[in-house]
Amino acid sequence: MDKSNGMIRLICDHKYFDEIYTVAKLFFPNERVIKGHEICQEGYVIENLLEDGFSKTIIYNDDKILATYKMPIEDPPPYLTLRRIIMLTVYHALQIAVGADTPWGALTGIRPSKLVREWFDKGWSDEEIIKILQNHFCCKEEKARLALTVAYAENRVTERIYSTHNVEHPIEDRKEIGVYVSIPFCPTRCIYCSFNTEHKPADCTLHKKYILALADECVEKSKYAQEMGYVVNSIYIGGGTPTVLSPDLLEYMLETVAMAFNKPVEYTVEAGRPDTITAEKLKLLQRYGVNRIAVNPQTLSNQTLLFIGRKHTVSDFFNAFLMARDVGFKCINVDLIVGLPSETIDNIKYSIENVVALSPENITIHTLAIKRASRLNEFLQEYPLPNASTIESMLNIIAKELSCEYAPYYLYRQKNMIGLFENIGYSKPSKECLYNVGMMAETQTILGIGAGAVSKFVEGNKITREFNVKNAEIYIERRNSK
Repeated sequence: MDKSNGMIRLICDHKYFDEIYTVAKLFFPNERVIKGHEICQEGYVIENLLEDGFSKTIIYNDDKILATYKMPIEDPPPYLTLRRIIMLTVYHALQIAVGADTPWGALTGIRPSKLVREWFDKGWSDEEIIKILQNHFCCKEEKARLALTVAYAENRVTERIYSTHNVEHPIEDRKEIGVYVSIPFCPTRCIYCSFNTEHKPADCTLHKKYILALADECVEKSKYAQEMGYVVNSIYIGGGTPTVLSPDLLEYMLETVAMAFNKPVEYTVEAGRPDTITAEKLKLLQRYGVNRIAVNPQTLSNQTLLFIGRKHTVSDFFNAFLMARDVGFKCINVDLIVGLPSETIDNIKYSIENVVALSPENITIHTLAIKRASRLNEFLQEYPLPNASTIESMLNIIAKELSCEYAPYYLYRQKNMIGLFENIGYSKPSKECLYNVGMMAETQTILGIGAGAVSKFVEGNKITREFNVKNAEIYIERRNSK
């Protein structure tokens, strides 16, 4: 149903405009949402006011009131800050006015399990947390229980992160960190991709200039880590597709990283595209201590692979996976995407059953997110995406298939995900990725190196970020000008 024929205007008398905006986008994902100043005669207006001890939301359409909802702001329960009360009043008013099927209810954050971990610290029981998520934040029960399961897993893995060097100090005082190295190059650009990747035809000259600039930043970050007393327990080289590099450049990069940082407990490289994987490159990775790789088909449908712009086949994926096993990799992740254009429930069944048959240690399930900067938007009319109900069925099929050998251990959400679902990392027991939890759960400092990389400094409850420039060529220029 077309809920709006124009812009959505937001009016408020406080500083929480961004919070109202975020909730509004749950209900109007494809509309332009702007700040308004008065009730308009056409279109939707969302007004939130703080008055007489209440947060009050009024929804208008064409100058007519569709819904009003208010909540008291004085003496709230401990899980409701003013910010959350405002978001809840907007959410409930919009549910009355226009309605939306939101599996995570009024939770709009990237990391719902982080909120649950905060409640663990307050001593609340599992059932209390489930009730809060269901009754106050309107989460579906299965999502509330998923958040609880993942929160427990994140705490367990965090303890592993901070016990890798047997440091007997409170977690907030420990110095274990992760390092992320960005290689923003791919052999082709997938139609759903808006990531920081250089997608022109492979240019070895640009690759070489980039790796030299990257080496300079590795030295810089290494000195900083030493000054701070950091101990690197995980390194993650991602992108992009790091294995798109030539063997010579790949080895130079691995040597640079090895010289800059101590040998980590966990060392991951996204081998990502099967068509970039060779036995020579896999042996190089092993020689430099890499003990986790990702081989990511995204789907086991050749028709879909061709459509989304990946120049490999399903057979290429199987060959690359088995090659990695033959070389000796004992921890492999496989990514799948739910919601790709024209994919059916049968496609998902086939993909997950055949991936599970390979017995990878990690399986990551992504729900497709429609990015404004991706080419996917050009094809949506001709190639419709699965609806929310179908996506939910697909995710349930996957969860059931994985339930015997795998358990969810981290999750995160993105803007514009189909059906407002989530991405979930599944793992066999004790095979969880330390870096993924440290990064996604925000339980440790991460030093980012390379174009588009983000350094995240975690000091107790305080988190600060430093962003590298995204464009690879600008990154090279700035490194060379230092």
